[in-house]
Amino acid sequence: MSSNENDNINQGAASEDLEKWEKISRERVGDEKVDERLEQLAKLSMEETLELKAQADELNLVMAKTLGMDITSDEVQAVVKQYLDYTEMALSKLQNKEVVVDYDRFIAFANSIANDDEKRAAFEFVATGLADHFSKAMLHYAEQNLK
Repeated sequence: MSSNENDNINQGAASEDLEKWEKISRERVGDEKVDERLEQLAKLSMEETLELKAQADELNLVMAKTLGMDITSDEVQAVVKQYLDYTEMALSKLQNKEVVVDYDRFIAFANSIANDDEKRAAFEFVATGLADHFSKAMLHYAEQNLK
C-alpha cells in the first residue's frame, strides 16, 4: 500500500470518528455549541487536525501506561502535566488565542472524565480503569500545582 493510500485511509477514519463524535456532541450539548467548535476546527487544516489527534492518541497511550502507579508519583504527575500542556496548546489553536487552563477549569476537566459518559467512555476505550485513575491524578495535580 502506498503512502498516499495510507494517508487517505487515515483521513477517512478520522473523518468517520469526527462525524460520530459530532453526532454524540449535538445530542449532548446542542447544535449551537457544536457549531461553534466546528467553526474553530474549520480554521485548522486537515493536517493540523490530524496532528492534534495523533498527539492526543499518543498521550492516551502514555496515560494508560500509568495504570497501577500511585497517582501522586512523579511519573503519573508528569503525564498529567503533559495532558495539561496539550490541552492548553489544543485549545489555543482552536480558539486562535492563548488559553491557560486554571485550577477551576482543570478540576472541571478531571470531574468530567470521571462523570461524563462520553469522556469516560473515551478514556475507558484506551484502558479499563483509566478514567478514574487519570481523573484522580488530575485532581491531585490541580491541588498541588494550580491553586
